[in-house]
Amino acid sequence: MVLYSHSRISTFENCPLKYKFHYLDKIECEVCENIEAFMGKMVHETLEKLYTDLKFQKMPKLNEVKDDLKGLWEKNYNDSIKIVKKGYESENYLKMALKFVEDYYESNKPFNDGVTIGTEMRIVINLDDEGKYKLQGYIDRLTCVNNEEYHIVDYKTNSHLKLQEQLDDDRQLALYQIAVQNQFKDAKKVLLKWHFLAFNKALTSTRSKEDLEKLKINTINLIKKIESAKKYEAKKSSLCDWCEFRGICPEWSHLVELESKTSKQYLNDDGVKLVNSYIKLNEQKKEIEKQLDDIKQDLIEFSKQKGVEVVFGSNNKIKVKMDESYKFPGKGTEEREELMKLLKKIKKYEEVVDLDIFSLKKIMKEELWTKEELKQLKKFAEKTQSTTIYPSKINKNEE
Repeated sequence: MVLYSHSRISTFENCPLKYKFHYLDKIECEVCENIEAFMGKMVHETLEKLYTDLKFQKMPKLNEVKDDLKGLWEKNYNDSIKIVKKGYESENYLKMALKFVEDYYESNKPFNDGVTIGTEMRIVINLDDEGKYKLQGYIDRLTCVNNEEYHIVDYKTNSHLKLQEQLDDDRQLALYQIAVQNQFKDAKKVLLKWHFLAFNKALTSTRSKEDLEKLKINTINLIKKIESAKKYEAKKSSLCDWCEFRGICPEWSHLVELESKTSKQYLNDDGVKLVNSYIKLNEQKKEIEKQLDDIKQDLIEFSKQKGVEVVFGSNNKIKVKMDESYKFPGKGTEEREELMKLLKKIKKYEEVVDLDIFSLKKIMKEELWTKEELKQLKKFAEKTQSTTIYPSKINKNEE
């Protein structure tokens, strides 16, 4: 039985192809970590160390906590970690991480917001009574504030602050609440709490029993959708820039290949040449189509002025045919509903099944119904005029 997680489900939602590469094919990649993820991991480990020290009745000074972070960074950083944003180095991210930790320390000391039950605490979430659907997760920190209230704490190092409505719809910590309330029967009240470290701001949300029951059903349905999937297509988004599978993704692999080439190799790449040629010809085509359209309008005007239907050239001729048609109300409009009622009233709806607009146009044009019926139908019809040209060769007997 597959043990799912919030991140596994989110991966499928964000990009089914990445889900396939990572969880089904288990493809190993050369660059499997980006600087943002690395920074988040180092900050989490630093705060975990802080609360471990507090558990052992050791109150570390701010400089000690920052030194812990620097030590972790130096020990674990390597050149394979990908930096996507241009113009920034690992040193910039280290400074950011130090600022996050400093702000958190100053805002939360002396860290007496409750008893820390666990940090990076593994939990298993049962979504159904039979135990068929389960998830696992890791709580950054679980705190017991009093005999009935628990706080599920999550540290965020991302560069955008979520809106309250987004937090109220957040799935991850709500899933963790299910596990906490199953494991700790005295947890009558659970507060979901996010520390957005880049903004030195803590935001909270709560879930009712009804909310959690709906979440269980929705999560089970998502798992069923994942397990029944037959196709795993790439889904392009802003997350693609940080994806470790860009080199084998059909949406990006050619670009990744080009990034390793010199300027000369780039311009000589068959794909680059084909795209450049196509775009150039397509632009020429658009210009030619515009010129053709201008000439077509001039031909139509010429035929009107001369009162002719066929205009002759040196070796070719063009027939100019003007045709009247009708336009009817579009789907979803009140007028469309009224039209349907009329057709049913005059017992003509079956002749234009599902409101076949082409049939209605033909009925109006060829006057296939009675005058009274056509009169009623005409209320919903807007007369339009179109002109078509038909080029052809001049026959010898026409010269």
